[in-house]
Amino acid sequence: MPTTGLDVTRMRLLREVGLRGSIAAAAREVGLTASAVSQQIAALERDTGLALLDRSPRGVALTGAGRLLAARAGEVADVLEAARADVERLAGTVGGVVAVSAVASAAATFVSAAVGALRDEAPGLEVVVAAAEPASSLARLLAGDAELAIVDEYDGVPLALPEGMRTTPLGDEPLVLVHPTSRRPPRRLARLGDERWVLPPEDAACGRAVRVACRAAGFEPHVSWETDDMLLLARAVADGHGITLLPRRSVAADVDGIARAAVDPAMRRRLVAVTRVSVASRPAVQTVLAALQQAARRAGR
Repeated sequence: MPTTGLDVTRMRLLREVGLRGSIAAAAREVGLTASAVSQQIAALERDTGLALLDRSPRGVALTGAGRLLAARAGEVADVLEAARADVERLAGTVGGVVAVSAVASAAATFVSAAVGALRDEAPGLEVVVAAAEPASSLARLLAGDAELAIVDEYDGVPLALPEGMRTTPLGDEPLVLVHPTSRRPPRRLARLGDERWVLPPEDAACGRAVRVACRAAGFEPHVSWETDDMLLLARAVADGHGITLLPRRSVAADVDGIARAAVDPAMRRRLVAVTRVSVASRPAVQTVLAALQQAARRAGR
């Protein structure tokens, strides 16, 4: 017989299991043993009279009832975050930790500049930065592991955002054809089908966008080097291993032997800051976002 009360802590643990994909991963996140998490969720199942986890030799997954309850736990977390934002706003507090998850090219440029400026402007604020692809950054945002995500969206590859998010444009830039200085390949994308390519993996936003553009131009790029390390991409081009298309600010400036050129048709990427609506009004988050906007404008100039 289910009881009438629901334990919020147990609901939070259930949500963590859904977000992290396993009891062990959820346990690591909250600082408990896997056994303790399992016992708490079993107690929640007794409280509700429902099976919340589908346990199998392959692992665990939330049942339909588990997903519903985990979603409610997410709503509770949003309410608590919004309450915290209200308290900080009323108190005029600009401090604490703000975690930012950003695409590497942004992290290395204007995000770094913004964090450096904030060390002097808001000494009570600690900004923690992790470089990650957009999908990973949005997952961290949903899980509450980050307050801000800096993601990029490319022509031809729209980015799907989860519900409950607020976006702030940070500017856009062209993709440029990067080639060795020893040769000048054609500028029209449709004429580059015989070239060897140096590209990020297809599960990276830029790698996927370039492949989509090449396929639209009538060919599948012959990829001879594949890496998400932008410095290695530029070095591979300089060493003659192929050509690439990269956002302008992703091209390493300190690599000799490479040249940049416009490509036809033109391609662009847009940089966007994303945050959960529940934390967007936190003074600390607003301060970091304002610094990012200012730094992005300067970098664009």
